[in-house]
Amino acid sequence: MLYPSVQDLTNNEVNRYMLVIAAAKGARYITYKQNQEDELYEVNKEYAGSEEIDPNEKAVSAAVQKIQSGDFSVITE
Repeated sequence: MLYPSVQDLTNNEVNRYMLVIAAAKGARYITYKQNQEDELYEVNKEYAGSEEIDPNEKAVSAAVQKIQSGDFSVITE
């Protein structure tokens, strides 16, 4: 189960659907950045990590934590 819960992150402007889409996009971004850093590591043999993400943590969990902390935001029209 993810913490914070969906109820904690939703409000009048952000509904559950928007939150799920934002978390999925954030997880894809995190995965992309990690893969990019892994390729850079293989080429240069030195770590150039710009994102401080625990490699054992799932990308969706990291995205939800970043939404809660304000690093990622849900854009509404």
